[in-house]
Amino acid sequence: MKRVAIVVAPVLAIMAGIGIYGSAPKGAKHTEAWLEDMMLTEVGDYQLAPKEFGSKISYKMGDVSYEVLKPIGIACQIMEDSKGNQIDVVVIAGDSMEAFHDQKICFNAQGWTLTTLENRELETKTRGKIPITWMTIQRGDSPKQEAMYIFRTPNGFANYDSAKIEFLKAKVKDPFAETLGFSYRFVSMTPGITEQDLREFAANYIDQLNESTKGIL
Repeated sequence: MKRVAIVVAPVLAIMAGIGIYGSAPKGAKHTEAWLEDMMLTEVGDYQLAPKEFGSKISYKMGDVSYEVLKPIGIACQIMEDSKGNQIDVVVIAGDSMEAFHDQKICFNAQGWTLTTLENRELETKTRGKIPITWMTIQRGDSPKQEAMYIFRTPNGFANYDSAKIEFLKAKVKDPFAETLGFSYRFVSMTPGITEQDLREFAANYIDQLNESTKGIL
């Protein structure tokens, strides 16, 4: 099946990234390679599409994303099932609030119309019910696409507004501690992928990441 163009321009990477549990071993430094190495290559019927930049990565964000976010790393994947359906997956790791931005602003700036913007929940097997930001986006007359953002804070998963508060609370509690942040983005790229399809994929991805990384990611 012909590859669908990447749905989110590089600048949309500034939509995410917040604080999370844990810190690097003393003297160690997290890197983008560290993040990429933890990414999945198979989730159910979905497998990593042709790899262009590494064994577990499908594409790279542009320089502007790194300049704005100042992340530890950004890992971008296209996952494709046996029918040719594709889902865009981006995981961002950061260690400061600079990696935490409002995704609504970035979508609008890229000419996307948000027809749905809601705080919802996602049922997972290993993490229980976690809060998510759900969006339906559309550009011009193109088909609508479903998008989901998931944020983790030092005190657990949270929606956008709560995540900002929790991350700041962690910094106030211990200004000198390294606080790792992660955001997870899932966007349907093929017409016909339903909300339920994307929810099931995201839940499976989160569960498998949790198990394969022993809770790190």
